[in-house]
Amino acid sequence: MDEPITWWRKGVFYQVYLPSFCDGNADGLGDFHGLLSKLDYLAELGIAGIWITPFYPSPLVDNGYDIADYCDVDPRFGDLALFGELVAGCRRRNIRVIIDLVINHVSSEHPWFQQALNAPHSPYRDYFFFRPQPNNWQSFFGGPAWTRESATGDYYYHKFSPQQVDLNWANPQVCREIERVIDFWLAQGVDGFRFDVINFLTTDGIGPDNPWDGNEQRHEHDINQPGLPPVIAHLCRYIRQRKEAFLIGEIGSEDLGILCRYQGEALLDVVFNFNLGSQKTFSVSAIHQQLVEMEARQPGVPTLFFSSHDMPRMISRFGENTRDVPRAVALFALQITARGVPFMYNGDELGLTDFVPERLEQLQDIQGITHYHTARAAGKSHQAALALAMTQSRDASRAPMQWDDGPHAGFSVVSPWLPVHRNAATVNARALQQQPGSILNQYKQLIRLRNNHSALQNGVYPQLERQGDCLLLTRQNAEETLHILINFGAPRPNPLFGNGLPVLFGDDSRELAKNHVLIKKGNHENSPQSC
Repeated sequence: MDEPITWWRKGVFYQVYLPSFCDGNADGLGDFHGLLSKLDYLAELGIAGIWITPFYPSPLVDNGYDIADYCDVDPRFGDLALFGELVAGCRRRNIRVIIDLVINHVSSEHPWFQQALNAPHSPYRDYFFFRPQPNNWQSFFGGPAWTRESATGDYYYHKFSPQQVDLNWANPQVCREIERVIDFWLAQGVDGFRFDVINFLTTDGIGPDNPWDGNEQRHEHDINQPGLPPVIAHLCRYIRQRKEAFLIGEIGSEDLGILCRYQGEALLDVVFNFNLGSQKTFSVSAIHQQLVEMEARQPGVPTLFFSSHDMPRMISRFGENTRDVPRAVALFALQITARGVPFMYNGDELGLTDFVPERLEQLQDIQGITHYHTARAAGKSHQAALALAMTQSRDASRAPMQWDDGPHAGFSVVSPWLPVHRNAATVNARALQQQPGSILNQYKQLIRLRNNHSALQNGVYPQLERQGDCLLLTRQNAEETLHILINFGAPRPNPLFGNGLPVLFGDDSRELAKNHVLIKKGNHENSPQSC
């Protein structure tokens, strides 16, 4: 029986890391002017929706994930009128708009917190957690998760930096405030929300101390609290009563069992499958194992991604070398053809590799900067601390998009907030568009396949096998059957060669070459038996 195809099941979603996408107002930072200027590019790429990282007023302590005003646009990115133009422009091109929403914490500059700080009788005091004595909970950025306020001596709680103050979700007024925020953005025309670190919400208050494993704290009581699923169910129901929106959860875990807790008919539509997407090294066996487990255990479709603003780029992490474009194409073909919702990160379609900062001044990410100063305080030399910081910084995947071979890669007319990668003269959108076999044009072909074949949108798996370094998938619904072969290993005989099935993608040669993708349209009786 075919699965129903909701609108968000049909296409490919594209993450726009706004500061690094395109600078349209000549200040070195990406913005809505720049994004608007590239909508035709996105439409030509064929994506179904964009997920935009935070653009709210913010001190940018953590790249906008520290929100100072939920219902406005930071002037560095534009304004609400410009956001309205963006939504309208996307509508005209059949592109949906998903926005990041951070409801675990607010910036310490948010008016709610400013009215609560050093004010024990403020009605906003209970929006947060103030305690005369902190427990032992640690920040995910390192060090205690508690900071002392000056006037009372009380401590306030923050899972991340002291400038990102956790909300008290046991207070019903906090939920009502967030409902008003949701109403505001739905009225602006957004089509869904990506909820940042949603399993970190503190719904059950401050509990007992967390246990330690050597020098590492186990976060047993500060995340995945028992009262969280009902809160998420309430928010999802609230939104669905107003719009058929796409609801995405970032669950801070690579444990599939934990991820599955938050997805379902009454919960989130999808969660980010870090069990698959954040694997640190390339392994066909590990990828296949996760595909099988997600198919068996997940209460809904998985998400299929290998890059984001929070991890090294796929081609650098998984490539045999930084120019391993064929493997990147093969992995994207897997995202397009496997069962689930594909997400790509801006620049993946260009084969962008990691940017490696060379000096401390080039670090912008709070995690990298924090690790540098922690290492220096522990007595490490500048060079040793910098090397450690580089391994922890999320700046690697955040370098500006490379649009052409001009100054600053066409990202901006001034020096950008992070340096452009040194390969921009040859690796850029304008150059790749003119090369028929480029990674960009292969991405376009694959996205077009996804858009045009319903079996890739809601088909089941008559076959999901691994034979050595070769993955064999069959996707089938009532309308069609597609056979997919992806060979990540040595060249081997092609089991579909010479059987007369029409080729949709790839070279139907006698031998399935390394990093080679072959997609054929046929029937179930023609399923490959060996590879």
